[in-house]
Amino acid sequence: MTLLHDPGPVQATVTVEGLDIAGALQRRTDPRFTPPPAPGFVERWMVMVTVFVLIHGLPVDWFQTREGFKAQDGNLKMVVAQLVLMLLGIVRVAGYLDWLIRAVKLDGLAFAFAGLALASTIWSPDAFETAKQSFVFVVVTLYAAYLVLRFTLREILVMLARMFVASGLINLAFVLAVPQFAVDSGLWDGVFFQKNALGFTALLAVPILLVAGREGGQFRFFYYLSVPVQFALLFGSQSKTMLVATIASVALLILYRMFRGRRTLRGAVLLGVLIASLFTVGFATANLGLLTDFLDKDVTLTGRVPLWLDLMPLVSARPLLGYGYEAAFAGFYSPVHDIWVTIGWQPTHAHNAIMQVWMELGLVGVAIFVIGFFRAMARALNMLTVVPGAIGLWPLVYISAALLTGITESGIVHSLVGWMLFVVAALAASYHTSESVPV
Repeated sequence: MTLLHDPGPVQATVTVEGLDIAGALQRRTDPRFTPPPAPGFVERWMVMVTVFVLIHGLPVDWFQTREGFKAQDGNLKMVVAQLVLMLLGIVRVAGYLDWLIRAVKLDGLAFAFAGLALASTIWSPDAFETAKQSFVFVVVTLYAAYLVLRFTLREILVMLARMFVASGLINLAFVLAVPQFAVDSGLWDGVFFQKNALGFTALLAVPILLVAGREGGQFRFFYYLSVPVQFALLFGSQSKTMLVATIASVALLILYRMFRGRRTLRGAVLLGVLIASLFTVGFATANLGLLTDFLDKDVTLTGRVPLWLDLMPLVSARPLLGYGYEAAFAGFYSPVHDIWVTIGWQPTHAHNAIMQVWMELGLVGVAIFVIGFFRAMARALNMLTVVPGAIGLWPLVYISAALLTGITESGIVHSLVGWMLFVVAALAASYHTSESVPV
């Protein structure tokens, strides 16, 4: 525990292991400044419910057919529910403008990226869709800032771990009890309507559960017990890219912990990410004879390479600003209409993070995203040497996993919760490297 002092009348105790960003942001010389009351039981439960709904949607939709769900054209009631839940949290800090400004200063590029998504409504061929989706994206970004301002990183991860314990049990029970809604052609998708969504949820869950279990607490047994449940869901979904990315995340968690106190840390991180990336691509391409039978895939990344080549003319038509957030793959009569007709299948995203950003927000968006991403990774690497315990490992592990999934999937760019956790990781890492908040 480190005691931080200011010359003014306010002192704040900051738990380094927990990254008490909120405590540090309260330090002011203005005696009139009154911080909001500490989060209570209800507010913590609201966070878990909000993130659960962001990931899983509303329970009323779980019992629909896939065709019925797709016919809802965006599921407006789910979007409204998600917005209301997030805004209920954001209003807790909305009156503390000084906090929000300092949070933005911690990582301005993440907020700039969200702002560009909202601004893309101006040039989007589907202004309504872009406005709707980008507004949700901005709110998700603000909700990530709310989490960092109101809770320590330890508290955030513990709340998420508890939510993922419930998520694993619900998805497994859904598969076993009502397979007509949870299994499609032998592939598990749980309460979702796509196997990769179940796989991506497990990818998010496993490192958080391991970190929460490592930190101890009265529920550590349940965190550890939930890890094999998540792997069972991964195997059932047969989302092999997510399975390999999850295994790589666990391996990186061990690797980073082994090298965190050594001078070779940076080299170990670079080598670990490189090997994990090559291994992920190897699984996605099945270019290795040893893996071909297991994967039953081709060397074109299951159609991804031809898809990228087909998308290039669309990219070159609007290279600087793209087609607008969530407008490029907005269904038939959207920019990908002709490609869907030509290739005979209907991909809903570009299956690559950079390609997705390039199509939606152009080279301007790519520049902001890439610079912000690797700056966050560099700060997360420095954080390993500052914050002890498993808590300090999670931001770098998560950002590394986001890099892995961004190679053959759209990753955090195509996931609201994925992006939210990236912003949380980026702000937490910046806290120990930015001059705007001394430590």
